[in-house]
Amino acid sequence: MFVQQGFASTTISQIANQAEMATGTLYRYFKSKDELIWAVSHEHIEEELQAFTTLEEESTSAGDQLLEILLKPYQNTNIDQSRQDAIIGMESTLAALRSDELKEKVATDMSMSIDALTELIQKAQAQGEVDPQFSPSALSALLHGTASGLASLRPLLSEDSTYIVAAQDLLIALVESLYSPSLARRSQDKKSIPLTPE
Repeated sequence: MFVQQGFASTTISQIANQAEMATGTLYRYFKSKDELIWAVSHEHIEEELQAFTTLEEESTSAGDQLLEILLKPYQNTNIDQSRQDAIIGMESTLAALRSDELKEKVATDMSMSIDALTELIQKAQAQGEVDPQFSPSALSALLHGTASGLASLRPLLSEDSTYIVAAQDLLIALVESLYSPSLARRSQDKKSIPLTPE
C-alpha cells in the first residue's frame, strides 16, 4: 500500500484490510506505521546483504564479487520492480527524516550495507584488483549513494533514457578506472553478455 498511496496517506487499518487481518493483530507485529515501513525497507537491505554472502561463497575473487554487485542493478530489466523498490526506498527515507526512532533504524541498515561494500572493496584492494589509494569507506559511500540515486531516477524516466544509460555507463567507467587491468577486462566481458529479462 505504501507504493500505491505513499507512507503518509496509508493507515494501519488499510494495511490490515489489505492483509486480510484485524488491525489489532497487525499491531501485535508492528507497534506503528514507522515500524512497518522499516520492516519493508529492512527486508530489502537483508536481501542485499544476503547477496554479498552468496557471492562470497560462489566466487574466489573479491573483485569479481564487486563486479557482480555493481552491475546487478543495471541488469534488472523489470521496470515495475525497480519502480516499487525506488518508491519504498524514498518513502522509508522520508519517513525516517521525520522520526528520530525510525531514522536510527534506517541509518543502521544503510551503514550495514555501506560497511559490507567497504569490506568487499578492502578485500579487492588487498588482492590487487582495486586501486589502494582510495579510501574503501569513501568509495563505498559514493557508490552506494550514486547507485541509489540512479535507481530512484530510473523508473521516473523511460528505460532507454539517454540520461540513465549515460549515467550508468559513466558510473561503471569510473569504477573500472579503479580496477586492475585484468579486472577491468572481466568487467568489459561481463557487460557484453546479453541481458535476459526477468
